[in-house]
Amino acid sequence: MDYYFCSAEELRHEIRRRGYAAVGGQDELSEELRQDDERRGTDATSVKTLDSQFFSPRAKLRIAHSPNVVHPSLLVGESDRAEITHWTLDTFFPTLQLFFESGLSCTFEGGYRQSAKVGLDPNLRFRLTDLTHEEGGFVSSSTLPQKFKRPAMSIRIVEAAIAERTSIAVQSMAPTCGNGRPPSRPQGIMQTETHIVVGLRLEGMEKMGFMWARNDSGSHYRSATWHDVSVVGLRDDVPAPFIGFPQKHARMGSRVGVVTKESMIHGTHKTNGNGTNGWG
Repeated sequence: MDYYFCSAEELRHEIRRRGYAAVGGQDELSEELRQDDERRGTDATSVKTLDSQFFSPRAKLRIAHSPNVVHPSLLVGESDRAEITHWTLDTFFPTLQLFFESGLSCTFEGGYRQSAKVGLDPNLRFRLTDLTHEEGGFVSSSTLPQKFKRPAMSIRIVEAAIAERTSIAVQSMAPTCGNGRPPSRPQGIMQTETHIVVGLRLEGMEKMGFMWARNDSGSHYRSATWHDVSVVGLRDDVPAPFIGFPQKHARMGSRVGVVTKESMIHGTHKTNGNGTNGWG
């Protein structure tokens, strides 16, 4: 998040809220906040996260008006529906998809803004990296081994919930001209925004981690930075699409040739090394 346009007073207040000493000028403070965001992620920008029983009426209304919403508690259980074997994070649309041993998949949606992205709290992302392999320049989020020799591992969902989170956001202000001249630098104000997040606690996690949606496309006047996340449904799917192509030396993240088209020119129909036709 870009804090450069905020006032020094707001920057000092935010630095103190995070438990640091406010030292330096406006540029130093904004850079310190930016580095803290990179280091701690949403742990730095989150003010509070409330359970559903403490939801505000506005948050309840937003959830009630969301189409095709499924409560995340349906993902919890002793069945193989709660066993995650594969997950994908869409880079074009704000969605994250989980695949289960049961053959079902579940999609988490982060609003309708294409510029938004879905992200994970650090503890949830750290746990899901057990399902991630990077080979040949591709990141494949799956527990399948490099050579398909054994059944895929999985991670069970122990707890799931919807929560309302309050996060820090920087709102750009339209420039105003004072004394007949524009301000020396663009202006921004630091404020809080409430948004819906979906939490998961997986095996091996001490506390719940949340999925969130954020717009990082730059400053927009009167546009929200944080967006609601919802579970838009369960559907029948293949838990690991890679299983459909069990080649001998195939690797996760690699590309598989399904159809090979060869030349229909054979034998003497090809040109020889002298660049002349071989037709006599």
